[in-house]
Amino acid sequence: MVKDIFSGVLHDNLSGSGQILFRVQQELLAFCRADESYEISPFLKQLERLEQHFPHFALLYHFVNKLKLFVEENHPLKGHKLAAFVSQYQRNWKYSQQKASENFLKNLSPSGKNILVHSNSSAIQNLFGVMADRKIFPAVWQTVSSPADEGIIQAEFLKNHGFDVHVFHEDAVSKFMVNIDFAVFGADLLWDNAFLNKTGTLPLALIFRHFHKPVYVLAENRKKIDTTKITPKRLQRFLREQPKPVEEIMKKDVVGVHAHNYYFETVPLSLVKQVFTEE
Repeated sequence: MVKDIFSGVLHDNLSGSGQILFRVQQELLAFCRADESYEISPFLKQLERLEQHFPHFALLYHFVNKLKLFVEENHPLKGHKLAAFVSQYQRNWKYSQQKASENFLKNLSPSGKNILVHSNSSAIQNLFGVMADRKIFPAVWQTVSSPADEGIIQAEFLKNHGFDVHVFHEDAVSKFMVNIDFAVFGADLLWDNAFLNKTGTLPLALIFRHFHKPVYVLAENRKKIDTTKITPKRLQRFLREQPKPVEEIMKKDVVGVHAHNYYFETVPLSLVKQVFTEE
């Protein structure tokens, strides 16, 4: 077995959970050799390392758990069997984002609206891709999404699909609330009374509440967790985040100044008007 299957993915701090999962699956497919057999223990260790690096991504958690069960039930682990499992998983969930987007559009009419989006989300990109296919082109207000500024990547995606895109720093959102009709966020994790998403989502949701404008969440059922069916230790891994590189927010060290950099935060669902999934 090669030393690191997922080395490229582990350095990605700009992509959302859907994009990370896709990259993981592509690296697995590229790794598999049909006639080769792989040792189970080293393979499981690499999956554990991957999950530890992205502990907040429910999509990855769902896939890795299914893959672990498959590996443990298939001795020896053959390359063609592993590739078949990954391909079948992709087929099973191929249209889940599409169905969630369609449910969103069945219930809301975005034509002529101004919509705020945050961070860089495959669910949001799928939604706007569906709108572009249907010739629906609301104006988009895209946050920069500091500190990694991955919102710029999503802004380019939306522009390339024909949308009129306005980019601004999320801290300045009050300047533009008169223009914006509603917000739609993706989610990395959903449970009974809250969701996890990129930092800045909670202040944005609170500002929308202040201005009496709705917030929606778009996600897949794979992102839902039942907190009564997972161990307290795994729940803490979902919710507890290790600090990210301080160099992203401070270009140089200053004696006596303590920098804190995090990517995720919990947002109460009481601030959300509706959650749309594929159901």
